[in-house]
Amino acid sequence: MYILLAVLVGGLTAAQSRFNGELSHKIHNGVGAGLISNIVGSTILILIALLFKSERQGIARGIAALKSGRLAWWEMVGGIGGTIFLIAQGVAVPEVGVAIFTISLIGGQTISSLMVDKIGLTPSGKKPVTLTRILIALITLLAVSVAVYPDLIKSTFRFLPVILAIIAGVVVAFQQALNARVNVVTTRPLATTFFNFMIGTFFLIIALSINIARGGTIGHLPTSPWLYLGGLFGLTFIAVSAFTLKHIGLLNFIAFSVSGQLIGAVLFDWLAPAAHTSVSGYLLTGTAMTLCAVVSSRYFQLRNAKTTIK
Repeated sequence: MYILLAVLVGGLTAAQSRFNGELSHKIHNGVGAGLISNIVGSTILILIALLFKSERQGIARGIAALKSGRLAWWEMVGGIGGTIFLIAQGVAVPEVGVAIFTISLIGGQTISSLMVDKIGLTPSGKKPVTLTRILIALITLLAVSVAVYPDLIKSTFRFLPVILAIIAGVVVAFQQALNARVNVVTTRPLATTFFNFMIGTFFLIIALSINIARGGTIGHLPTSPWLYLGGLFGLTFIAVSAFTLKHIGLLNFIAFSVSGQLIGAVLFDWLAPAAHTSVSGYLLTGTAMTLCAVVSSRYFQLRNAKTTIK
């Protein structure tokens, strides 16, 4: 059951990308779609904080740690990563589809994770960059190249959304590391998420203001309620992961949730494709290669962990 939950919650991440991308297409503004998603998530988080004392205490611990210097200001800016991710979703998904966006995102995360571990940004400290991890990263990059190959040879314009998705993946990896540092203090994942959403909303408002000042516009808001669920999906991921991790472990959760994310992305582009998207042999091959790279990475980490214990 727990493995199934991990796979399903990974699929929700793909759904978030599609819904936010569709909202962006409807209102003709990717930044605006990201802000709407964040406002929905922030509203839910505020309600949770008002209802549950434990979450308020977690938020209070984070604020106190910031004031005392236990947490530096730069450790609290993980929400900027969320801002970039949401903007990338809104801009890239309508152009290249959920699957290519997802694979490009994972490619960026994989490469930047080498740097994050090398400098020891996570609470677990520095980790060596092993040959196995380098090979996995290179395989993932190759998989991304295979998946987006038809789009790269067709149009220069659509190359830009792919690059934006890769950059978002790089930033998200650093965001996750910073969130881990903050969570050591708050001890409540939703409280940590609260800081992310508040900071993210602030920067999204600035980004949207600049967008509008430069001639951007926002169309009429769609009436379909499901288009506003992007923020809720992010919160669901946190809640399910907190419930599931203690039963199957972190490494297994990551492997199976990423599997669900990839499968969900391909299914969206197959069953309900966005404009300009289709499921090609290149896309399926790139997805399979990415999936194999992720699973292989977790397998070798588990094997190394067992060797260390012995």
